[in-house]
Amino acid sequence: GNGLFMSLRVARRLQQRGFGARVVDLRWVSPLPVHDMVREARATGRVLVVDETRRAGGVGEGVVAELVDAGFTGRIARVTSKDSFIPLGDAAKLMLLSEAEIEAAVERLLAD
Repeated sequence: GNGLFMSLRVARRLQQRGFGARVVDLRWVSPLPVHDMVREARATGRVLVVDETRRAGGVGEGVVAELVDAGFTGRIARVTSKDSFIPLGDAAKLMLLSEAEIEAAVERLLAD
């Protein structure tokens, strides 16, 4: 989805500022590759889960749960679309996750 491409653009901007960032695309993976997710999470110590779906009941909750269940103790944050039915057309822009929201979430995660 668009979350991948927005995340890749944010990662490139972070790298230009001297920060390393990894983007792991989990869109087509089932079951989740928990071992790989934990390995990547431990390598950085911080995880931002970008989920274009609703905050409650979205796949991001499953990713966070798997990381915690596997013993990851680093910082985890999530950025998601709003909890609502997603409208079509221009109205969707009011509800869906934006690149600016992803970047702001990364900034908060790096500040801690």
